[in-house]
Amino acid sequence: MVLNQRIITRESLDSSVPAALKLKKRIKRFALDNELDHLPIGDIVSVALDEWLTTRGF
Repeated sequence: MVLNQRIITRESLDSSVPAALKLKKRIKRFALDNELDHLPIGDIVSVALDEWLTTRGF
């Protein structure tokens, strides 16, 4: 997987999300429940978007 590479070139993907989804709070809760010290939101978004696009053939 790309994210497992030691050095990776990144680009910005600016986006706003609906506050009603409470994504920041849910991600923090996930990290706490799974005893993760650091869970980069950018990596979560990258994996989710990649999987979503891949399932649609892109």
